[in-house]
Amino acid sequence: MVRVLARGYEGEPVSENEKIPAEVVRVGWKPFLWPRFVGEVFGNRPEVILLTHRADFLRPALAAQKLRMPFAVIVHGNEVYGSRRRGELIAAMSRADAVIAVSEYALGRLKELGLRAKKMTAITNGVSPEIFGPPGDGEIVRRRFGLGEKKIILSVGRLRAVKGFDTVIRAMPRILDKVLEAVYLIVGGGPEAIPLWALAKELGIEERVIFAGEVPMGEFGRGEHAYYQASDVFAMPSREDSTTGQTEAFGIAHLEAGACGVPVVGGRSGGSGEAVADGKSGLLVNGDRPDEVADALIRILTTPDLAKSMGEEGRRRAEERRWSVVAGEYETVLREVAYG
Repeated sequence: MVRVLARGYEGEPVSENEKIPAEVVRVGWKPFLWPRFVGEVFGNRPEVILLTHRADFLRPALAAQKLRMPFAVIVHGNEVYGSRRRGELIAAMSRADAVIAVSEYALGRLKELGLRAKKMTAITNGVSPEIFGPPGDGEIVRRRFGLGEKKIILSVGRLRAVKGFDTVIRAMPRILDKVLEAVYLIVGGGPEAIPLWALAKELGIEERVIFAGEVPMGEFGRGEHAYYQASDVFAMPSREDSTTGQTEAFGIAHLEAGACGVPVVGGRSGGSGEAVADGKSGLLVNGDRPDEVADALIRILTTPDLAKSMGEEGRRRAEERRWSVVAGEYETVLREVAYG
């Protein structure tokens, strides 16, 4: 039996990737996660523990390891790069039975920082194409925002400097010179929301930049939240944050856009190159260069055949990285960790 410890409340709609033969235990208040995790580990004594993006649980996992309960940890990278406890985290993860990075880029960078675990591998993230509504759902979004036949450039994600959304805004005046009907739709919330809005106003394009806000968990991709289906191109020209060293480890949103047949523009930094096939499912650019971002978006928006072929390739790549496939790769690692 697989038991999953997750944030949230009992009775809430579970996300699509939890519809598996597993028992999901939910904890509503974050401070209760740590003691509940300890209780799960020492109360149920699992054959193997998988830590997913929660480096805070390394200490109890290491304690359980002494009782012959092996564990693997999934690492995205940003929880390590900019941490004041970076050295401590690297040392602790090096004692894990396996470290699974979400991209080859992240794995390589962690090794450069001194990671030396028993087993180290990269398993890129996946996507569930079946959770997204049909292409026609995009009309619901277009009607909702009064966009009609506009050319929609879409960004989805936490509003943080590393995503490069500000670069897209800076690129908009150049884009509008060539694509008069272009609009930029941003979905998500975060610390950069106000600075991004101020930048659009400063450039005099606030009417062409729409902030849709955050979407409730489990609702994205359907009905009034079918943003991918409404868009003509997806943009996330991520770059490395020079102050924290953080970057996009992979970019699951690129796969999600591809699953909906939407071409993408991603950044060359980090692991985006593993999510985007440059020249095939999208284009990779320098996320600090508004001119490069603008030219890539103009090229896709003004070349229908290219946009169509990239969308088809994105859909094919998304099918290859279905979560069922990714889960099989995780199972292989966990079986090796548990049984040798």
